[in-house]
Amino acid sequence: QPELGKPMRNCYPLPGPDFTYGMYMHRRDGGVPEAIGHWDSVKAKPHKRVMPRDFVAMGRRAVEEGCTTAREFALYYKFKNIRCKDKGILRYGCKVPPDMTFGRPPRPSTPLFDIMQHRYKELWMEQQRARTVVQHVVKKKVGIIGEVRENRTTFLRTHPLPVKEESFWHLQRFEKVWAPH
Repeated sequence: QPELGKPMRNCYPLPGPDFTYGMYMHRRDGGVPEAIGHWDSVKAKPHKRVMPRDFVAMGRRAVEEGCTTAREFALYYKFKNIRCKDKGILRYGCKVPPDMTFGRPPRPSTPLFDIMQHRYKELWMEQQRARTVVQHVVKKKVGIIGEVRENRTTFLRTHPLPVKEESFWHLQRFEKVWAPH
């Protein structure tokens, strides 16, 4: 029976004060001096990944070889083992090309010298001036007095439609029409 107002006691005796909880590492347990003194490096083992079988390619090749029945296909699959190709995915432990970089390329650095000299403002102003000059030239070309802008009516006046030649052919039964006098 537990004492009143106290939880039930654990029935197992605890080990003494010299007991270490957890795993004791004989080789590595040198404490802080060993941790600071050298890096614990682990050499990566080459990881050979077995790719799954490529049944689509095996099916194509089996048809090219002349397999038609399920038994022939099964025998072909048994003796011809075609695997999927690794799509160049880099796995842990494989060699990476020395010039390969990961991630997105950085943005080009902002040219602070051009910003401080207001170079972008000047470029924008030059573009606006060139734009207004072009607009004035276009307005002068359109605004010549005496020149009529061409529309459909003026086009049809200058280029009349070809005249249709009237056909004098009639049906034979309408050739001799009796008319009372």
